[in-house]
Amino acid sequence: MKAIWILVNCNSSKEAKKIGLKILKARFAACFDIFPRTATMYFWPPKTGKIEQGKGVLLILETLPKYFKPVEKLVKKLHSDKLPFIGSIEINNLHPDFIEWLKGELK
Repeated sequence: MKAIWILVNCNSSKEAKKIGLKILKARFAACFDIFPRTATMYFWPPKTGKIEQGKGVLLILETLPKYFKPVEKLVKKLHSDKLPFIGSIEINNLHPDFIEWLKGELK
């Protein structure tokens, strides 16, 4: 069985923790991590050629693929950005004991 990391760029640790805890309490993820980002640069507003710079954090949620859509829906509801980055990475070759723990913590 495969697991996924759902990646969400957040504007602050406070925002990431709020989103992570809601998802954890809903049992859509078994755990989460928050990593600081020293800089992020992007075009904003769209199609203007203007480059914005900011900071923020990366929220990583450990879960199973079937929980991506419920997590995405909850992130969109709670996130301060109109267009938050939400993506996933498939994680392979996990120890069977870890997968059993992961499944046991989810809804």
